Amino acid sequence: MSPAERADTTVLECSGVGDGGITRVLTEVVRHWPGPQRLRVVAAPPDWAVPPTDPAVQVEVVSRQPADRARAIASAATALRGVTGRADRGTAPATRVLSLSPSLAVRGSRLPVTTVVHDLAFRLWPHGLSGAVRQYRRVSYGTAIGRSARLLCVSARTRHDLLGLYGVPDDRTAVWHPGSSLDTPPGPLPAPLATRAAGGERYLAVTGHAAHKGVEIAVDALPDLPGYVLAVLTGGQRVPEFEAAVARCAATERVLFLDRLPEDGYAATIAGAAAFLMPSHFEGYGLPAAEALRLGTPVVVSPDPALHEATGGRAARMTTWTSRALVDAVTEATTAPRPPVGECGRSWRTATAHLADLLAGAPTATRPAGR
Repeated sequence: MSPAERADTTVLECSGVGDGGITRVLTEVVRHWPGPQRLRVVAAPPDWAVPPTDPAVQVEVVSRQPADRARAIASAATALRGVTGRADRGTAPATRVLSLSPSLAVRGSRLPVTTVVHDLAFRLWPHGLSGAVRQYRRVSYGTAIGRSARLLCVSARTRHDLLGLYGVPDDRTAVWHPGSSLDTPPGPLPAPLATRAAGGERYLAVTGHAAHKGVEIAVDALPDLPGYVLAVLTGGQRVPEFEAAVARCAATERVLFLDRLPEDGYAATIAGAAAFLMPSHFEGYGLPAAEALRLGTPVVVSPDPALHEATGGRAARMTTWTSRALVDAVTEATTAPRPPVGECGRSWRTATAHLADLLAGAPTATRPAGR
């Protein structure tokens, strides 16, 4: 038997992974997965590229997601059935299944599944979601919660929400905080922002790829924050409500919408900001806020409890979801000493090792109840 054949296998089910933070989790988990291991990725995003990994980790992309949601779920379930159906239960080496987000595809697994739950926003902040999307998420989350042997929550807040909304007891859940390290050194600033910075203007950065990010609060506060440009990180996804807020703002000329940035451009934008803002109406964790603090950038967060958890209490916290509260928090953040670089959060290597340990502690030889 070769070393590869003697290694345990982890199947990463990714049909619930789309643009945004969960794709980042997929990339960093694969990049830092401890060896010796085989990783078999089911339903990888269409354009996702396998990152450099530990030489002792063999990565195989079993399937990729079709563009159509129904086909993506069906093909992922079929691929998962094929991968897990050939695994021997209760023997060494072990095969374990980790779903990186709740998905209907877990119905295809012939082995117990551990599912990562990032948030329950579709229940607690459904604004802007269509009826069809809400219904799909109700079904997919209900299926994943019912069929998973264990649920890993990215925050204590999400664990609390699982208990309150689904009655999931603590003995079926654990908290797993993602890493917050950015391994890519900062590169050049995006051209529009570099031009403004070269003219001596300071800027505030805010995540703005989804309606719950609260960018309209930052835009409304901008007239009371003279001397600052507001850089909205859209990730390539423009939100009409935010564009409408900018159109009616008295400081329109001080707002920049930035499209999807390369990793070094993202790191440069966050590291160079006078402060990083997350006035979100809802978060399951708040990874960008933790990343910003780790880069030594002052951070402002809304009263959302997950953001307070993600930043370890080191961020300036708004008292209400209002522009006045954001102005006060920006003043607090920018007049205090900048955070030490590298002291907030944990590295992706540490976080991934913790994830692997949690997965290894999940059942491997029996199906969850209800299967």
